[in-house]
Amino acid sequence: MSTEDKLKNVSPTFGNTVLGVVPSTKALSIVGSSRSNGEREADDFYPTPPYAVEELLKREVFSGNIWECACGEGDISEVFKNKGFEVISTDLINRGYGEQLDFLQSDLVADNIVTNPPYKLALDFVLKAKKQGKNKIAMFLKTVWLESDSRYDMFQDTEFPLKTVYQFSKRVTLYKGGVKMKNSGMIAYAWYVWDKDYVGKPTIEWIR
Repeated sequence: MSTEDKLKNVSPTFGNTVLGVVPSTKALSIVGSSRSNGEREADDFYPTPPYAVEELLKREVFSGNIWECACGEGDISEVFKNKGFEVISTDLINRGYGEQLDFLQSDLVADNIVTNPPYKLALDFVLKAKKQGKNKIAMFLKTVWLESDSRYDMFQDTEFPLKTVYQFSKRVTLYKGGVKMKNSGMIAYAWYVWDKDYVGKPTIEWIR
């Protein structure tokens, strides 16, 4: 069965320098840029460590299938599959895993949407997920994503409200293009979880 068929049949259930100091190539690669081009990975491909997904599953219950709509090489998808979930894996870029599909142009639906979206398109992904998801949305994003006036209205939404931000106490290391290096992470990350049935103010919890 194709990805489109699976999704249509879903049940309605619910690098700049500082003071003249030039960062090392390794540091820039970890935070999302490189001295060779001074930019982030072209398609914002920074795979999510499996342990970060495991921590989410220790704290959130998901009912129904999972759509990983920016699946990359399957790092998030495989964790959910190993837990017995039906997982739909798609990505705009063909990286040899899942099916090729432009999430932002899709009219398909799923019970839950869980992903590490391209950071430059994160708001677009959340807004689209609120239309295509039925139960929960979980996005792995930088902690500073809480900022910005452009995201204020989205955070105030009560129809598909933000439920919890799970902040990692220790920095999570993401590598540019999935190429591992020895350095540790330099950016704070969190899981942002929206729940269609949640009523109340969003909460923050820590992952240690």
